Amino acid sequence: MEISASRNKTGEYQLEIGPVIFSLPSDVVKALQQVIDQRLNQNSAIDDENTKRKLTAYRVLASKMIGVDDRIVQKFAPQVTPEQLVTIVRLAEGDGLYKKVAKNLSKQNRRQFEDDYVAMDKITEQHACLYMEQIVPLIKRAAQEQKELHSN
Repeated sequence: MEISASRNKTGEYQLEIGPVIFSLPSDVVKALQQVIDQRLNQNSAIDDENTKRKLTAYRVLASKMIGVDDRIVQKFAPQVTPEQLVTIVRLAEGDGLYKKVAKNLSKQNRRQFEDDYVAMDKITEQHACLYMEQIVPLIKRAAQEQKELHSN
């Protein structure tokens, strides 16, 4: 559905939503804009709780990556974006995963990772959740490889 807005000859705003046209005075448009801004920028308590719950789960998952074999980290690190790698390292408990990742990268990639880690010091909770959601399948694959490695 196409939505467009314009002003008519009398100065009123016209809002076209599909086949329907609304004529709105400017004070109504301002009030409508304030309501929309408020709703878009307002996180509900449920959203905040869900984000905190997700982050807690991702922290546990990231911390478990510390125990993964070095060979698996060597395969895992190049498969993720710098933002994703920094996020998982920042979510992990302590600096164990940071050291493990840095140890298992080439010198050039290690320097780049260290630079990225310093530069990306303000990742929002929403971005952290997004990045982690994207790499969960890779983490699951790494966990499966870890199981196979220890079962042999």
